[in-house]
Amino acid sequence: MLKNKVFLILTAAFFLSFYTNNKAFSIENAPLTNRYPDFSYEFTGKDKCEKFNRKLFIFNLKLNKYVVRPVNIVWASIMPKYGMDRLQNAYNNMNFPVRFVSCLLQKDFKSSRQEALRFLTNTTIGLGGLYDPAKDKFKIEPRQEDMGQVLANYNIKLGPYLVLPVVRGNIRDLVGQLLDYPLRPLSYVPIAGGVANALFSLNNLTYIQPVIKRIDTVYADPYEIAKQIHGLERYIKNTNLDREEVFKEKTVSQNIIKISNVKHSEVKPDIELKNYNPQSPLIDSMRTALFERHNQYKSKWTELSVWNRNFDKKIKTGAVLTEYKHPKYKYRYILQKDKTSPLAIIYPSIGEGITSDHSTVLARLLYEEGFSVIIQGSAFQWEFVNSMPEYYRPGLPYQDANYLREVSSKIIRNIEDKKNYKFGKKILIGNSFGGLTTLFAAAQEENKNILGISKYISISPPVELFYALRQLDKNSEDWKNDSLDIKMRTAITAQKVLKTAKNISDKKTLEESEYLPFTDDEAKLIIGFIMKQKLSDVVFAVENCSRAKKNDLTEVNRMSFYNYGEKYLSINNENLEKTEYDSSLYSLNDFLQKSDNYKIYHSLDDYFVNPEQLVKLKKQTGNKTVLLSNGSHLGFLYRQEFIDELKKDIRLEPAEQSTEEVDELTEKLGL
Repeated sequence: MLKNKVFLILTAAFFLSFYTNNKAFSIENAPLTNRYPDFSYEFTGKDKCEKFNRKLFIFNLKLNKYVVRPVNIVWASIMPKYGMDRLQNAYNNMNFPVRFVSCLLQKDFKSSRQEALRFLTNTTIGLGGLYDPAKDKFKIEPRQEDMGQVLANYNIKLGPYLVLPVVRGNIRDLVGQLLDYPLRPLSYVPIAGGVANALFSLNNLTYIQPVIKRIDTVYADPYEIAKQIHGLERYIKNTNLDREEVFKEKTVSQNIIKISNVKHSEVKPDIELKNYNPQSPLIDSMRTALFERHNQYKSKWTELSVWNRNFDKKIKTGAVLTEYKHPKYKYRYILQKDKTSPLAIIYPSIGEGITSDHSTVLARLLYEEGFSVIIQGSAFQWEFVNSMPEYYRPGLPYQDANYLREVSSKIIRNIEDKKNYKFGKKILIGNSFGGLTTLFAAAQEENKNILGISKYISISPPVELFYALRQLDKNSEDWKNDSLDIKMRTAITAQKVLKTAKNISDKKTLEESEYLPFTDDEAKLIIGFIMKQKLSDVVFAVENCSRAKKNDLTEVNRMSFYNYGEKYLSINNENLEKTEYDSSLYSLNDFLQKSDNYKIYHSLDDYFVNPEQLVKLKKQTGNKTVLLSNGSHLGFLYRQEFIDELKKDIRLEPAEQSTEEVDELTEKLGL
């Protein structure tokens, strides 16, 4: 479903950014305010009923959590995904009159003929619509039209956004849903039709339950993100961007980058990524962020089914109390059977919570190498903020690392006490902002050892944090400079991501040599959306806002990272230089030069750093920093060359292997 895919892609649990430039973050180029567009307003208009809407939205979430979702879990466990897909096809085929009449009323006779042909083909050859040979065999694409689109076509005003029990949308779309009802054949069969409708609704809801759960748990303000997704979905439909011919017309003149012009004469790579075909630093990061999804880890059953035993399902959730009268801090963990196994702790990218996809993939790698694993969220993330003292304001790595260490210590004690474990060797591994706090934690552990970490691994940490944040703020201004309106640009970008993801999914993998069909402006738009939401979530938590009440955060939610620093971290002209230095890796010079218990991985074309910073880092750290030839910011995470090198770093010595592993090896050797 479109809503499902748009959500998963635009909120991917990953931190992207923009090109580097050669200017450090400074007072002279301090950013402007209100840098991000207000996507809620752009797509759904002024929220005149927000106070009422929020209460109903929370009611719907609770109704879903305690009533609907349990039923969906039972259904998904009884019915295999193959059967669910057949029912979904039958439901779509049965509602042919809605699409057919909607096309006619818009005088789109070509599409009405196409829908009629699809209906006849799928009803006959497709066994009553259980299959879709019209699309699979004859390449006749569906026209997803409804009466809401008819009203939009006749220039009926959008109307205010409204949330009702079970349903939500702008008034025009809600009226459209009412007009759809008499066009649905099952509405004329009182009893049997009602039962069939309930069955189809149950089946349809099962598909989107993972999305509903993510909206409820990943975001500090699920109401706001749900409203944005709804508005974007409807705009794509109303502008027919979901039609191939319209989409091609809108994108035919775009300049897609296929060759990287990035040169690095000042520093050489330690690892060459073979057969890597770079496009640009930004696009190269997007490969990992959005499209290298590791489908081999997915179960044949739906995510909701109790029979789904993929790795993610095996990871458990725990919680520790970090501050009196504050919510407990949740973490995820997976344990080896051996209660003296080594332990790995993961600190993810900025804004990422404990369900980050990349943390899960990394946890699997570590688990397969013999480690028990603890996954924490970023210090710059709303759940972490909620569990901390009232005065806590995230964003400064030397402060955040202290809090993260304290929480890690409590988690380790909690698991060891409750599960009767006594972990052996411990490693701490982080990426991006999490990689930066990992190194600060390592330096702090030198003075006060509370975790007992043996090795620290930092992947793509910003060398100068404020330089990296400046990159975010500077490039996020570009949305104002394009002649095409922000709504159309956002919709085109979203639809392009959907199409690319589907093409890759159909092929099962993204080939290393395959180019991504994106412009840098589109990538900037995606990250502007993602980063604006992460920053808004933190502000939502810092301001102690309520999900169920109207919050006057319109201007605050559009602030830049620099504005955040001014307002919440008291960064100003007088203390900027010192804060900038204290937040950089240069402040850890003594530790980085003298210690041998860490490893840093970076790529030459990471847009969070420039060549000058990489040269300084190499001088500081020597061979403890490994530079990869390509991959930009975290874009090399799934390259085999990196994985092989990482495994060498974390590989256990024979004496450190678990008792189980030693016994297994002894048995194999026949000793």
